Amino acid sequence: MGSAIAEVTHAVHKVGTRRRGWTGHALGVLGLGLAAALLGASPAAAVGGLRTITVDAAKPTGFIRSLQGVSGTPRPGDSSHPDFTSQFQQLGVNIVRTHDVDCNGTSDIDGIGPNRIFPNWSADPNDPSSYNFGPTDTAVLSIVRSGAQVEYSVGHSDLSCAGAGFNNTPPPDPALYALVVRHVAQHYNDGWDNGYRLHIRYWEIWNEPDLFPFWSGTSSQFYALYADTAQALKSLHPWMEIGGPALTTNNDLTGYRDSLLAYIRTKHLPLDFYSIHHYSDFTEDPIDFVRLADQYRQLLDADGFTHTAIQLTEWNYGLVDNPTDIQRAAFIADSLIYMQDAPLQNAFYYRANGGNGFALINSDGTFTKPGDAYEAVGSMNSTPLRLATTGGDTNGLAVEAGRSWSDRGQVRVLISNYEVPAADQGPFPNPPIVNNNFTIPGIGTFTLLPRRSITYTDNSGYDLTVNHLSRGHGVVVSRYRVDGSHDLTLVDQTTQDGPTIHLTATLAAPAVELVVITPEHSPMGAR
Repeated sequence: MGSAIAEVTHAVHKVGTRRRGWTGHALGVLGLGLAAALLGASPAAAVGGLRTITVDAAKPTGFIRSLQGVSGTPRPGDSSHPDFTSQFQQLGVNIVRTHDVDCNGTSDIDGIGPNRIFPNWSADPNDPSSYNFGPTDTAVLSIVRSGAQVEYSVGHSDLSCAGAGFNNTPPPDPALYALVVRHVAQHYNDGWDNGYRLHIRYWEIWNEPDLFPFWSGTSSQFYALYADTAQALKSLHPWMEIGGPALTTNNDLTGYRDSLLAYIRTKHLPLDFYSIHHYSDFTEDPIDFVRLADQYRQLLDADGFTHTAIQLTEWNYGLVDNPTDIQRAAFIADSLIYMQDAPLQNAFYYRANGGNGFALINSDGTFTKPGDAYEAVGSMNSTPLRLATTGGDTNGLAVEAGRSWSDRGQVRVLISNYEVPAADQGPFPNPPIVNNNFTIPGIGTFTLLPRRSITYTDNSGYDLTVNHLSRGHGVVVSRYRVDGSHDLTLVDQTTQDGPTIHLTATLAAPAVELVVITPEHSPMGAR
């Protein structure tokens, strides 16, 4: 038992090297208590058997939405770093958020990073020489050249990777800050100061003001900053969409959720999208992103913000737990499949590269297992007509199918098999989690979604039937897999006659399978 407790505590402390250095010590306080509570958890019940899955290739139900957003740019502010443009394209990344670009504060308006855009608050905000655009230009242009949209995050990056400490001091004057941000938008959208005309649509004001590491001021100070900045940006171009505040605690205990909405409504401020963050700590349940988005949709609608979109601008597996790469891969695929039915405008995986255990891309440019799963989901956008399916569930065996525009075109079926760990099911350990809340001293109090208890049945593989394919044509059926021994590699290829194909395979959790059905002699490649 002693070694198990040590392993959990070690995993908790590793958070500091995996995303935010500031969490390592604070979460360590919780480590032993969580370990003691979770060691007694019983295994999840599971019964073997194949899941019967059907796809109707003649029954489109809508369109597959691309939710392939990420943090982490193809190139950071230092242009000497490798260029991962081709990897972003292969992953199907369609939008990139400029937050935590690198360890130097690239894209930050101010703060403590050496690459911040406006380094001196005593400088003239109308003088181009007061601005340091070079590093941020490198990063932003790398997004554009990859073919993805830019979502500009107006806030402070986590610079713990540089040993710089908390980057959380509020700007000295909200009105002055708003003027500077307006000039940044003019640089990228109107060509100001030898700039560009990139038509950057989304502008997110701040990052996690509900957490001390990113905001040390009061909620009132943030409201003033939001008001001035939102109005300055919206008055520049009405087509620019303004949002925020990128909350992660998901409560109003410090006044950044319900109270902020009331302030925005009273002041008639722009709020084109409302942004939230979620890491699935203590639940590790991929359906939570849908549940959380539904909650915020209800909150916004009740407050009169019926036209305000919701963006999930950071998401991933929990920060505390330490899953295997293939666990994270299946979790990613499940989450993105489920998000198809969530009221989300955009979703941004944290992160594409440079995120250690989180990363989709290794430092040498190869993909991690999570990257392989992310690529499999992204490939579904090449068959954008979403098809009717049966057999999938919201407990971990997720199914998505799509067809190309032609009824004689390609069909893809994505099957992801993930199981919520037994330790993350059932009631929360109490303490340290009380009334679904847990507190990290000096950081914030997080409200968690209630945990589920799941009995897994018939999820050791699948028995797949695809009906109503083109008559009179043979098809090539290719299976690609992500598991402990496959990196989205081809595991089987057969030729069958339409209009119905049948396929049976084992697929033990955690794993991801991509089935590609291509008409014989089609010019389309298998993948």
